[in-house]
Amino acid sequence: MPRPLTLCLLCGLVSACGGTEEAAPDNEYDVVITGVDTNCTSSQEGYQEKFRYQLYFPSGSDAELHVGGEFFALGYRSGCQISYQSSVWLDERDEGWIRWQLTGSAEYQGATGGCDLPEGLDWSGTEQIEVTDSENPNVPEGCVYNLAVEGVYVGGGA
Repeated sequence: MPRPLTLCLLCGLVSACGGTEEAAPDNEYDVVITGVDTNCTSSQEGYQEKFRYQLYFPSGSDAELHVGGEFFALGYRSGCQISYQSSVWLDERDEGWIRWQLTGSAEYQGATGGCDLPEGLDWSGTEQIEVTDSENPNVPEGCVYNLAVEGVYVGGGA
């Protein structure tokens, strides 16, 4: 089974923001991403991946999502809700390149809690990866991966 793009995309895909020491995140979460469904393959059964999400709140309701210490997406927050979207990324593979974009939303809470989340979770949301362009015959343009994202707060100030 071809695995969803998330692993291939998040492992070392962003290096443009490197070179300077990064400020501490406002919130950090250990998250588990689980495949829910896709129109790309017959199944996402068994797909699961772990990541460290870092949230930065540069001003007002603005938010930045970093994954594993690297900038990944921009978003906005309102109360216990956050929505975010990545840029369109180029993923070069042996079978041909693909371009994709991730859109996500979640309920989240920091150290102080106060949000209505399922027991034991501090991050509960969904993400959708859409292939916007492709030269890879195994991953056609328009291919969509739907993912569930759940996590726990592990640090930060907000």
